Amino acid sequence: MRVLQILEKVDRVIMGIMGLVVIVTNLAVTGFILFLVLARFVLGWSVVGVLEMATLSAIWLYMCGAVIAARNKEHLVVDFLTNSIRSDRVRAFHTLAVSVIMVVLSLFFLSLAQDMVAWSIKRPQTTAALGLPLMLPQSAIVLAAVLCSVYALRDFIHAVRLVCVRSPSREG
Repeated sequence: MRVLQILEKVDRVIMGIMGLVVIVTNLAVTGFILFLVLARFVLGWSVVGVLEMATLSAIWLYMCGAVIAARNKEHLVVDFLTNSIRSDRVRAFHTLAVSVIMVVLSLFFLSLAQDMVAWSIKRPQTTAALGLPLMLPQSAIVLAAVLCSVYALRDFIHAVRLVCVRSPSREG
């Protein structure tokens, strides 16, 4: 029981950080793109590096959004099928099937992130204008891969528990 409480606290902290990153990166993307458009078309300026900063912010925004969606079980949702299932037992097996798919996809995502990091270590690269290491945006992808895998495993464990619970029709 104590371990679950600690994990729930860790989850709340992670989601608090993710929410903050989403707000900051959303504002950054909006601000950078607005500045870029105004600078080019109103002032006639060509400001180096603004698009890179907008792209870097967007990658962090998208990856944190993916983690939040995975945490809330909103990544792979087919409402029509889920809502049409009337049996609790069948619904439990459906939940298990969805969680297995998410675990497989998350582990594939994790494998791709690992390959990306290995390549980046072998051949470090930087952005063209600002010379920022590409590991900055890639770290968002790695973080998302790890956290999406953790949430997929959480959902799988929950689904296995649902399937293993006896249905009311089999009791007695």
